Amino acid sequence: MAEVVGHWANLAEAEKLTQTVLQAGVVQTVIEQGDLLPMMPVKQLNGKSLTYNREKAWTASNGAAFYSIHEQIPWTADQEYATPIEVALKRIARQDSVDKFLQSTYGNVNDYRAVLLAELAKRMTRFTEHMLIYGDKDNGGDKQFDGLHAMNQETPTVDISSAVEGDTNIDNGNAALALSTLRMMLDTCKVDQVGRQNVAILIPRVLGRRFDAGYQEAGFVRASVTVSLANLVIGAREIGGRISFFDGIPLIRSDYLVAEQPDTGLSGANKRDLYTSGTRNYSIFVIRFGHTEEGGLETLFGDVGVTEGQFSPFRHEMFDKLENYDAGGERLVTYIAPALGAVHSLGRIVDITDAALVP
Repeated sequence: MAEVVGHWANLAEAEKLTQTVLQAGVVQTVIEQGDLLPMMPVKQLNGKSLTYNREKAWTASNGAAFYSIHEQIPWTADQEYATPIEVALKRIARQDSVDKFLQSTYGNVNDYRAVLLAELAKRMTRFTEHMLIYGDKDNGGDKQFDGLHAMNQETPTVDISSAVEGDTNIDNGNAALALSTLRMMLDTCKVDQVGRQNVAILIPRVLGRRFDAGYQEAGFVRASVTVSLANLVIGAREIGGRISFFDGIPLIRSDYLVAEQPDTGLSGANKRDLYTSGTRNYSIFVIRFGHTEEGGLETLFGDVGVTEGQFSPFRHEMFDKLENYDAGGERLVTYIAPALGAVHSLGRIVDITDAALVP
């Protein structure tokens, strides 16, 4: 059937006399949640690194002793500390050019510098959040800092079959997550002793949906028998809403905690081996946030500046002219590293499959 467009031969000819309306800006489609940076306390350094000492483990039996009347009490000098920990700041940066021809002749709708700077900040933030989990100096080079996986490897990985309270690094054996394992990890991380207000469980969205299903419709599986969650206390929440707490600890769903290869982050293995093929595996972290002197997990920053009276994680530098180019430029830089005060402030369960949770 022929197109009927009145005076014009066809629709294509008529469209030559009009133009589309361009919406200013860029529609946000890359939306991620579970950012660690806003949850971590900040310590600003004037030097290149932070060094701190940890207590060395000792047994209660050698802390003191019983003595009889008139028995001589010996003087002791046996206090030792663990090897000092040094966390060095690392530089993360990105800079993009802005062509002056585009800026002056194509800028009738968009401010190209403003668009570029917003996207630059988002790319810097996403990269930093990713590396806070998967950074690995051993495999990625000393320019990187260690993320959660690598920091957790200060303690040896223990197989789930032999894991006991006190193990902060558990290999779940490519199986479904058991709530009993998670409860044990909370005890290992001294949650009840140090308080729950600064503790969170970081989980991937896949496992977050398993918590939802367990509460809302599927229950839990034990030897092919479904167990109702009505017999378990998960935490204060509205019936029908998303699971927000486990044993009073908030469950933080992170888009940055992604599918991993089996054995990601185990001793001697790549600590950022993201999924490529085979079975998707996932990790869970129990984190106590706090300053290093309090034993918690915090973010160290170098002198990156203050914006509008507030601390800014990124230093912004604008270049009006770039040598040999008809262009300006924008740069964002940060000096950053995560620091873990006490080993028990970071617990990890790796090699969890996407399967129904078990009690």
